[in-house]
Amino acid sequence: MFFMIPTTLNLRSFRKQTCLTQKDIADLLGTKDVSQYSRHETSNMHPQLEICLLYHLLFNVPIDSFLPAQKEEMRKRLIRRIPNIIDEYRYQLPLPDTEAKISFLGNILSTLTSQIL
Repeated sequence: MFFMIPTTLNLRSFRKQTCLTQKDIADLLGTKDVSQYSRHETSNMHPQLEICLLYHLLFNVPIDSFLPAQKEEMRKRLIRRIPNIIDEYRYQLPLPDTEAKISFLGNILSTLTSQIL
């Protein structure tokens, strides 16, 4: 489940710190429809991935800064699912990479559970 989050100030504030207009951003996105981009600046919807990538490349903004609710939902989902997957690996016939997978997933789980968001 993805949530709509306010990004109006984020997108507009980054653009306003430069000399770029909404038309300039639309041109960089390859669209002549400024209103498409403008809606992302003036609404409470999260921007499309394409816009997040553009802002990341232009302004060095981490992509996940525009999608905090989605990031948190994915973090929670992984915290729920990883232990089940580790258990599945433990009860399978061991393969050469089984322990490496368990170790990797265990490290990821540890990192995710220690993050305070």
